[in-house]
Amino acid sequence: MFTVTNIIILVVTSIIAGTMNGIVGMATLALYPAMLYVGISPITANVTITVGLLFSDTSAVLSSRQELKKNVPEWIKISALVTFGSLFGSIILLFTSADTFKKVVPIIILFSGILMAMPKKHNSATEVKRSVQVMSIAALMAVGVYEGYFGAGTGVLLNAVLSRITTAPYAEYNATRNMAALCADILSVIIFVFTLPIDWIVVPIIAVGLFAGGYLGPIVVRFIPSKVMQYTISCFAIIVALYLGYQAFL
Repeated sequence: MFTVTNIIILVVTSIIAGTMNGIVGMATLALYPAMLYVGISPITANVTITVGLLFSDTSAVLSSRQELKKNVPEWIKISALVTFGSLFGSIILLFTSADTFKKVVPIIILFSGILMAMPKKHNSATEVKRSVQVMSIAALMAVGVYEGYFGAGTGVLLNAVLSRITTAPYAEYNATRNMAALCADILSVIIFVFTLPIDWIVVPIIAVGLFAGGYLGPIVVRFIPSKVMQYTISCFAIIVALYLGYQAFL
């Protein structure tokens, strides 16, 4: 399994995945196929990626400090809700197979892409606050459950939800997503270390690339207009969803 070619594939893919993680959080979609290609079983690959993402999440948060300082109470609340949901998702994973979500993943990603592209109906901070009170708790916890269970496409899903409940620019709510992802992944890894197989030999191979890419992602986001990021990610998510849907259903 660990030929020079396979190691190069994992390192290069992890750099790409780490950068994607810092920009939108779709690292699993990039790294998961590479892990399967080099011979790692699906459950072990999924769990090992979660461990590796701690490095990417950490560097992304460090790189997002500028944005995180602007609204500390907001990211604390969102991170807590997503992490709480992730606890349930991780527990569900202990009793089932990741293959169960194979046909659900493209649907979730497609929904997220469409949601991000839809125009917002609220125009004021007051309306945003009312929306948060009504829908954010259930939506964010649901995202957390999915994060703890499988994780592929969670970043797009969470950003899609955040795009509906905040008036902040993309760079700011993406920073919140990075923090929420770090908190949720820490909890998941604590559970997985004691319950599921982790390929510890692979972890350092992907960790370096994930850390470097994770730090680069938020920097890239600062130089791209919020609307451009939003619609680009929306289009990318829809394309990925159609591709995964083709693989799952045909």
